[in-house]
Parts: sequence; structure tokens; C-alpha cells
Amino acid sequence: MTFSFGNKPKVKLNTNVRTLDIRRSFLLRRINMIFYDKAHETSYTEICSRMKSLDCYHRAVAYLFALDTVLREHTEAVFDFEDDSIKPDGLFSGSQTDTSRKTTRLAFNLWNGFCFDGETYTDKDGYKAALPSRYYTPEQLFSCTDLAPYYWQAIQIRFEVR
Repeated sequence: MTFSFGNKPKVKLNTNVRTLDIRRSFLLRRINMIFYDKAHETSYTEICSRMKSLDCYHRAVAYLFALDTVLREHTEAVFDFEDDSIKPDGLFSGSQTDTSRKTTRLAFNLWNGFCFDGETYTDKDGYKAALPSRYYTPEQLFSCTDLAPYYWQAIQIRFEVR
């Protein structure tokens, strides 16, 4: 696989351990990242190794999916690695907890601005339209005070804030 990192030269990645260590080192050097625990850091590296790209979108999503224990175990329920896309239906899978749902919502929003939970309304022309959910507001997401620093870290990754 070949990955390009912004203005950096392309890096050829193999699946051997040495290359993954180089990749991991590169990912962690980009910004001074904080991790909840060692499992978070390890899972982040593993999820990144499955991503088709390592741009800021993919790294932010990988960081959040690795943060939550439920999401670590059920990443395929919320992200399609083959199609390189989020799975909005995964937000309501049976494995989700209140905390993992908040983490998923933030990941989805950082991925592509997604902010819908399936609620709809009928517009003036009689068509159903998606209604943005209030569950994507900072007030709702950051009410998980123990995870707030890690949510902020994901935002910094996504917007490449140093």
C-alpha cells in the first residue's frame, strides 16, 4: 500500500512489524497525541493499519473508534473498511452504549459533517427531509466529562490543529 500524508512524500507500507512501527511513529509524531490508556493507543494503530488512507479524517475516526471499548470490539458495525465509509445504521446497533453512541456521533460528524439520527420532517413541498439531531451539539457530546479531553484531541486531529 502507498499512503500520502499532505506535502510529505509517499510512504510505501507493508504489513510487517517494522513497517507498522514506522507508520505508528509517524502517526504519533504528527501532533502530540494523548491516549486514554495503552489499549487506546494500540487499537488506534491497529485501526489505522486497516484504513485506506491516513488523512486527517481517517485518523480522527480511528482515534475515536479506538477510544471506546465497545467501538474497539465492534468497529465493523460503524465503519466499512472495504467501502471506506461510515455506517449510520451502526449508531443504533445493539452493542452501543450511551457513551459509545456519543463517541460514534462525534466520529461521524468529523468524518463528513453527519448529524442525523433518522428523524425526518415533511417540508413545504410534501417531501420528507432529514432533521439534524440535537445529539450532535457540543453540549450533548462533551457532557462525557471524562472523555472530553480525548474528544478534543480527535477534533485537533481532524482539523490538524497543533
